[in-house]
Amino acid sequence: MKPVIATSRKLPGVLAGMLRAKYEVREPDGDFVFCLHEFAALAEGVEVVFATAFDDVNDAFLAALPGVKLIASIGAGYDHIDIDAARARGVMVSNTPRVTDDCVADTTIGLIIAACRRFREGLAIVATGEPRGMQTPDTWGQRVTGRTLGIVGMGNIGKAVARRARGFDMTVQFYGRRPQPDAEQETGARQVGLDELLTTSDIVSLHCPLNAQTHHLIDAAALEKMKPTAVIVNMARGPVVDELALIDALKSKRLFAAGLDVFETEPGPIREELRALPNAFCLPHIASATLESRSGMALSLLANIDAYFETGAPVDRVV
Repeated sequence: MKPVIATSRKLPGVLAGMLRAKYEVREPDGDFVFCLHEFAALAEGVEVVFATAFDDVNDAFLAALPGVKLIASIGAGYDHIDIDAARARGVMVSNTPRVTDDCVADTTIGLIIAACRRFREGLAIVATGEPRGMQTPDTWGQRVTGRTLGIVGMGNIGKAVARRARGFDMTVQFYGRRPQPDAEQETGARQVGLDELLTTSDIVSLHCPLNAQTHHLIDAAALEKMKPTAVIVNMARGPVVDELALIDALKSKRLFAAGLDVFETEPGPIREELRALPNAFCLPHIASATLESRSGMALSLLANIDAYFETGAPVDRVV
């Protein structure tokens, strides 16, 4: 008899096949469950729940599923899970780190180039059929090569971005809450305070986790410290940036441009005022949307669930 797991969302084909080969999977008839009561009924008696970044795994969620022993989340981030509540209830949490690092770092460099070189405005010109455009100084972009890159959050992804930045002859500096001499030695980057990073960087790239300390880390005061020629890229989580303050900075040209793959309003629609700005280059949260990353995430998720049933604990245990 196969062990039973439950998910609040309809599984994509490849992942569904991988899980069903080993487990009985309870999933909703539609794309997702509409309420916690519905999911509690679906997951009654199961020990493992598969969660995504769009599931709000708070204390009420955990209380409604008293038999659950593992929240197996897919993705590196786990800000959608109340870790303290899980710990208090003796519920383990796992994630799928590392497998998306390269694809997220690649996307970061792509957004840096797109924002600096004003690709959005260029694409809009091409859509009109014009063969040439942006021919006057007020429409020109900025060079990427040789600039100073400031990385906020020097984890695996931050380090992968720093390594790529070497190919553009960038000077790289980073901010972290604790000293990271190993990261300095590995990447050649210099660790600085947040204020110094904001005031001296030409490009600021965000790769920190979302928590109480980083919520609106980049607010109006932080944006005011940045150069008016600076570009900001957010690859972390939307609420790390005060999006309304960012909109004001971009509209007033207090900031040159922004490249964004995450948004404060997720999973709801992107703010219309933000996506209408010509100096905001936005992607629909696709940094990990590659065959390699998604396959790796699925395999890591499966490994965590397998390890739990075989040994009593997942491989990538957060708590």
